[in-house]
Amino acid sequence: MTPTQSSMKGYELYSWQADSGWNFALVVGTNRLKTFDEITSPDVTSKSLSELRSRLLLLTKGEDIIWITQIDARLALPPQSIIDEVKAICQEAGLNLTITTR
Repeated sequence: MTPTQSSMKGYELYSWQADSGWNFALVVGTNRLKTFDEITSPDVTSKSLSELRSRLLLLTKGEDIIWITQIDARLALPPQSIIDEVKAICQEAGLNLTITTR
C-alpha cells in the first residue's frame, strides 16, 4: 500500500485482538475478500492505535474507509473508546469511515 495515493475502491480497515492489545490492518479496497493471512501480514499491520493514526493521516482527504469484521471470526471491533478514537482520527483527516457489523 502506498497510502498517499488515492484508491479507486477506497481502503479496508480490519482489527483483531492480540496478546499485545489491538492490531489493525489498512489495505487497499478490492472486489474480493481478503484471507486472514493477507490481513495480518506484517506489511499492512499496525500494532498500535498510534501506528494506525500515522497510516490514516497519510491518506488523501475524502478517501472512503470501510471497517470490516464479519469475514473471519478472529476479526472484531475494539472497545468503544478505541472506535471513537479511530472515528476522531478519520474526521481530523477528512476521511469517510463506515463501520460494518454482523
